[in-house]
Amino acid sequence: MRQPLNVLAVTVLSLNAAGVFAAAPAKVTDYAMKAQKVAPNVYAVITPARDFPSAANKGWNSNSAFVVTKDGVLVFDTGASETIGKALRQVMAKTTDKPVRWVVNSHGHGDHWLGNNAFAGAEIISSTHVRTHVTQEGASWVGRFTTMTGGITGESRVVAPTRVVDARTTMQFGEVRAELLLSNGGHTAGDVVLWLPEERVLLGGDVVYSDSAPGTFDGNIPSWIAFLKELEKLKPKVVVPGHGRVADGAVITRQREFFEQIWAIVQAGHEKGKLDHEILPEVRQKLAKYKKLYVNFDDRIGRTVSDFYQQVEASAFK
Repeated sequence: MRQPLNVLAVTVLSLNAAGVFAAAPAKVTDYAMKAQKVAPNVYAVITPARDFPSAANKGWNSNSAFVVTKDGVLVFDTGASETIGKALRQVMAKTTDKPVRWVVNSHGHGDHWLGNNAFAGAEIISSTHVRTHVTQEGASWVGRFTTMTGGITGESRVVAPTRVVDARTTMQFGEVRAELLLSNGGHTAGDVVLWLPEERVLLGGDVVYSDSAPGTFDGNIPSWIAFLKELEKLKPKVVVPGHGRVADGAVITRQREFFEQIWAIVQAGHEKGKLDHEILPEVRQKLAKYKKLYVNFDDRIGRTVSDFYQQVEASAFK
């Protein structure tokens, strides 16, 4: 059975081999962030990037969101560096002067939490898995992104979550009621999404992508599909994905169908004794419509098929 490789680690090794030269760390003013109002007192900060942290995007490759309440501000994901977190804080200050009291880290990939130190004093909420991951792997993530961006993301200080939730939990943030939902495996083992039932807004982290092909390298595909089905039942009006533009609930259905179609093709090919690279052309042909929906479809689909193949193969031995 083939062993999965973390795509970020592979990228780092490739960059090291190519001899990436260190650049000066980015400044807060280097990030052209804007707060996009998606519902009353709910804002998304969307990156134009659709790839991994790099020198070209200055490490800013993931989305964030914030909710303004009468008692303070809730931030969902803080970005891939301390400087990005500070830039996020500055763009928030143009909308509200209320203090940031709460932060949610959606999952363990560093592009979503390395900005935590920019929000010192706030309660930081995650799953236990994510807190453990941040504590044990934080320095590694700083190193990866420093390498991947040629030094632009700089030396972020690792700040771990201070509160954990490990089951569906309803929380009150000022006058705003929110539900923290856990994927039980999905994009990563510790995924948390935030559902605002009154506003009908879903802050999805990397469980949901919109115009970017999902990164599946750390995913549990059957669990991910099952969780997407749960999210569909919420019928959100607005979805803020971890990567891609703000969308509506239809993107959840589209992603579930994308996964289900790939799984079916890969499973059928595996049963016929085909390898992943032999199945890939059929996936490309039958899912060609997604090239218009996911801007990085061609870059991601080969790795996606390999990720699915490993899990289909593993399931065959259970």
